[in-house]
Amino acid sequence: MGIPSAHASDQLTVSYASSVNDDLGTLQVSARSGSDIVELTAHVYSPVTQQEVAVVEPDDFSLDSGTAQEGIWRSKAPLQLPELGSYRVGIEATDADGDHISVTDAGTLAYYAVTQFPEFTADRTAVGVDERDVTVEGVLKGQAPGGGDPVVLPGRKVDIDVDYWTVTTVTTDGEGHFTATVHLDNAAPIQAVYRHDGDHPGYLYGESTMLQIDVDKAPTRYTLQTSTQRIDKGQSVTLTGRLEKETENGWEPLSGVSGGILFGPTTDYNDLVGGFTTDADGTFSTQYTPWETGFFQVAHQSDDPFVSDGNAQSSTVVVLQPAQFLGFTALRTDSRTVHAEGHIDFDNISPATINVAVQYSRDGASWTTLGTVEATWDGTGGYGFAADLATKRSGHFRAYFDGGDGFRTVTSASVNVGR
Repeated sequence: MGIPSAHASDQLTVSYASSVNDDLGTLQVSARSGSDIVELTAHVYSPVTQQEVAVVEPDDFSLDSGTAQEGIWRSKAPLQLPELGSYRVGIEATDADGDHISVTDAGTLAYYAVTQFPEFTADRTAVGVDERDVTVEGVLKGQAPGGGDPVVLPGRKVDIDVDYWTVTTVTTDGEGHFTATVHLDNAAPIQAVYRHDGDHPGYLYGESTMLQIDVDKAPTRYTLQTSTQRIDKGQSVTLTGRLEKETENGWEPLSGVSGGILFGPTTDYNDLVGGFTTDADGTFSTQYTPWETGFFQVAHQSDDPFVSDGNAQSSTVVVLQPAQFLGFTALRTDSRTVHAEGHIDFDNISPATINVAVQYSRDGASWTTLGTVEATWDGTGGYGFAADLATKRSGHFRAYFDGGDGFRTVTSASVNVGR
């Protein structure tokens, strides 16, 4: 005859028995019933002989969570068993209605020691181009499931993992101490790990804290030189450079390094010049025809993790935009006045204000400015200017434009004017 479902849900049931995860010597039991569970008894059996080795009496249990009808009970104190291992647990349970059950295989007590590394250190936090070995040391201990202080574990194999790969294995001495030296060719994390050992099966996996070992990169520097600091638009400039790295013996050439070269008026607004690769003496050169004033930028990303990336800027190369006089005339209008006029023109770029000086020379060699006028767009071609100059002297007259750092400085042809 079947049991009604409502009654079946009220049956006394043991769900499982197991170790407490963070306290493997403590036994926990999950059970439920339609009435209060009043007694639990645990029988612990040897994994080798299957003989009973311990009993947890009802008074040794306490309700840890849930209710008396559905909850988890734990042993009040860790069990003390003769050996480490995985023990079968049988449970007897009785509820307030007098129901009693006996479960011969309710679960497993994982009576294992937890390994730990309370000490793990390295002799350096970074490796350098001339020192790439790191020595680590530490102590391996085990926390027994029955409680008490952790004890040192001698004669145990400890893996030294670099970047999560085992690179060497060492054995602890009589005090649980170990040491190892590893070679690094890059920055990497180092960790000590205790893995399953067939000779000591009762000890669980353990790992140390992770030590991050960085790289001390050798500084680099550029020496840059341009063939000229001032050119007319359309002319080229040659950039020569030398790349070096700092060593224990001072600065040395860095050969075979590739990088890129830019040119422009700012670090954000520039044109690609091209690439470079340093020669055996760390030098490189390139020729470029810039269309506006700016400076070279060079940079590289090092393929060697022990050598730093680098960048540098050259001094400014002034590029003078074209300017030319299309014509200039000068003639005497009366005994005291000379009228001068002309046109000046530029390429695609012109100054915001175009000041033209009209100059005089008695001998055609030494010039004096008699007046300055502003040239303006005349609608036909170029920028026109004119000036009436008060002078009785005869001699040579010309127009002069000072381009400063933006445009070519130019002069017109000279005109000889008599009295």
